[in-house]
Amino acid sequence: MPVTVILIFYGLTMAAFATYIVACATDLLDGFIARKFNMITEEGILLDPLADKLMAVFVIVAFNAIGVVHSVILIVLLVKEALMIGGGVFLYYRKIVTPSNTFGKFAAFILNTAIAFTFFYKLVDELWPTLFLSIALFVMIVALFQYAYFNMFQKFRNQRKEEKLADKN
Repeated sequence: MPVTVILIFYGLTMAAFATYIVACATDLLDGFIARKFNMITEEGILLDPLADKLMAVFVIVAFNAIGVVHSVILIVLLVKEALMIGGGVFLYYRKIVTPSNTFGKFAAFILNTAIAFTFFYKLVDELWPTLFLSIALFVMIVALFQYAYFNMFQKFRNQRKEEKLADKN
């Protein structure tokens, strides 16, 4: 992540793009290995998406700092990620671990693809990175609400029901 950001600041976008792709590929490989060899842990379920979020946020911050990405996109991304992290921490302290779902992974793929496209900002009209990132953020926000409802709220509600039943007994 830091190498990618530094390369963006130095204008070495193709080298930054290559490091970004390597980081994404190793993230996929890490997940594949964890599932294949049954090495999935609760910590990994929490930390892997956090690392992904940090990578996306820092790359968008770097692109914003050099004037490629509008501040609105950065702010929306930061608010969305803060809500996700805050919700995850809230549930973690309630002993509820909610791994990402298929739609969330799809949304992350769309965001990573839009970010990857942004590395080519020197070759395309400035509208395209903004458009692709805006679409990706829309999908990410839909995924946030879908995830919050189906994973977080329902699991929290079920836990509360179990606690009430335990209190009655």
